[in-house]
Amino acid sequence: MKIFSESHKTVFVVDHCPYMAESCRQHVEFDMLVKNRTQGIIPLAPISKSLWTCSVESSMEYCRIMYDIFPFKKLVNFIVSDSGAHVLNSWTQEDQNLQELMAALAAVGPPNPRADPECCSILHGLVAAVETLCKITEYQHEARTLLMENAERVGNRGRIICITNAKSLLYLFYATSDSHVRMLEDCVQETIHEHNKLAANSDHLMQIQKCELVLIHTYPVGEDSLVSDRSKKELSPVLTSEVHSVRAGRHLATKLNILVQQHFDLASTTITNIPMKPTFSVFDQEEQHANTSANYDVELLHHKDAHVDFLKSGDTHLGGSSREGSFKETITLKWCTPRTNNIVFSSISELHYCTGAYRISPVDVNSRPSSCLTNFLLNGRSVLLEQPRKSGSKVISHMLSSHGGEIFLHVLSSSRSILEDPPSISEGCGGRVTDYRITDFGEFMRENRLTPFLDPRYKIDGSLEIPLERAKDQLEKHTRYWPMIISQTTIFNMQAVVPLASVIVKESLTEEDVLNCQKTIYNLVDMERKNDPLPISTVGTRGKGPKRDEQYRIMWNELETLVRAHINNSEKHQRVLECLMACRSKPPEEEERKKRGRKREDKEDKSEKAVKDYEQEKSWQDSERLKGILERGKEELAEAEIIKDSPDSPEPPNKKPLIEMDETPPVEKSKGPVSLLTLWSNRINTANSRKHQEFAGRLNSVNNRAELYQHLKEENGMETTENGKASRQ
Repeated sequence: MKIFSESHKTVFVVDHCPYMAESCRQHVEFDMLVKNRTQGIIPLAPISKSLWTCSVESSMEYCRIMYDIFPFKKLVNFIVSDSGAHVLNSWTQEDQNLQELMAALAAVGPPNPRADPECCSILHGLVAAVETLCKITEYQHEARTLLMENAERVGNRGRIICITNAKSLLYLFYATSDSHVRMLEDCVQETIHEHNKLAANSDHLMQIQKCELVLIHTYPVGEDSLVSDRSKKELSPVLTSEVHSVRAGRHLATKLNILVQQHFDLASTTITNIPMKPTFSVFDQEEQHANTSANYDVELLHHKDAHVDFLKSGDTHLGGSSREGSFKETITLKWCTPRTNNIVFSSISELHYCTGAYRISPVDVNSRPSSCLTNFLLNGRSVLLEQPRKSGSKVISHMLSSHGGEIFLHVLSSSRSILEDPPSISEGCGGRVTDYRITDFGEFMRENRLTPFLDPRYKIDGSLEIPLERAKDQLEKHTRYWPMIISQTTIFNMQAVVPLASVIVKESLTEEDVLNCQKTIYNLVDMERKNDPLPISTVGTRGKGPKRDEQYRIMWNELETLVRAHINNSEKHQRVLECLMACRSKPPEEEERKKRGRKREDKEDKSEKAVKDYEQEKSWQDSERLKGILERGKEELAEAEIIKDSPDSPEPPNKKPLIEMDETPPVEKSKGPVSLLTLWSNRINTANSRKHQEFAGRLNSVNNRAELYQHLKEENGMETTENGKASRQ
């Protein structure tokens, strides 16, 4: 059981040999009063720090970030190595602060450049570091006391960070290139092996189970490195090693900043648009305006769990370019101006549901923006942070607030609150989908309910089968292919496929199951031969949708996907797939028949289109003809009205009495559809027949044929034929 990780113990070993007194050759301007300088005064020369000073400052910055974010259970031990090992503090919580370490380092002092290099060695510090890792911390002792009989489950892991200069080793061992690195690694490995033997017989020591060795070779700016970088490498089950070659100065501080983020799983967040009055030099204060302000950015380090919501939602666009020295890309959050002095007294609408709180540490702790931000928060103010968005409403995702003199980054829930109504099933990731397979999902849940499992079962190899693992395995088989939306599947909408889909998910099939699957496949082949329709969804498509052949092709592809998802369950699943593939490969005559059917369908579609075009053309011509007749009728009626109303017009003649409706011959009804022209002609003829007495011959005619000279039949004894031609008897 891993209770304590490698981050629980960290040992710094800093080389104190004469070569560490060499300048880093990175100059710092000491005289900053360069404006309005009095003539004749010589400016101060720039200064440069030694390798020892750069190493101490960088390691102290490493410890500061660790103490800010992890004030407990993360311990540091500092060792200075020259002619011997000088341990500056212990594992007790009282010694874990920067003040104790800085006071101890001040007592040690800088290295003596005139000392004899042969008397100094970094190996003294590495041996002392291994010995220190074997000592028990207060937290380990407490865990062992609680576990009592299971005290061996408490792990003892640690990390050694060694900062040195390769010149001392090359002078001491007369080594070349990277061979001195192997000497250090061999020394640490042998020391761990020896001290583990001693710890096995002691109650106050613990064996080292895992140790990470981080070797950092620092050298002045402008020189060539004598050591090559190397990534983490496992030297033994107990020891892993990595090598970094870094220039001194700000480059070394950058490397330690990267390492502290890696070792303690930290992440970076940059607060942007922080309103603050700009700084001015001593000679520019007269030009400062009281109302002027500028926006600044402050980068904070914290545990990476504060960004879990971003990683889950996939909001990678929030990442921006980080400042130099950051291990990962920073997440940018925008400052929201606070309305009240304390978040407790703000309105209820501004309270947010918090899902986590994490301590923070500024990256550049000595800068004015970082100092102003920390003082602002320590005075009881709280600031909401929002995600920068180009459009849409703002999203408040985090909040900065202090508790007990410590500043925390609070993660606010930006999703639906548990106090709100549950979301509708149509509010999915893909939008408002309304055709979910809700009924099928209910049946799926009934088939996969968890129930108490009392009787033990054994696997084929004789091992005991765990019920929970068996339930997970069954759930995995049932969900290998299970479309959630009705429009995305065809086979699950067909009743004919149910016998196959219900048994193919089994772990093993019987002969009866195989026969049922084969019968289902043969039934589908018969349906395709009969050209039966399939329940293909036409949502989002125009026209009639895919043709019948395309529908069956989609169905066969989906069925093959379902069967192939379970092909590795047993050999009988393979038989079902072979039957399916055999039925899909149609004989040549079947393919020829399909081609002829497609050609016939194309011809029918073309003929239907031609008929529709002809009917549209004919109806247009009829409408144009009828329009002309109506216009002429209107002109005749208007002309008659003008003549009637004229004062010179003669008296209208006496009209003949109208014939009764019974005497009017009925209009024959035509079978089938009647055009508008026919209706209009029948109406005109009926109206005209009422204005005069019908001809007697037309009234007595048969099929509109009247016999002429019927009186001659009586006088001359002649017969009259239907055609009106007489013939002598």
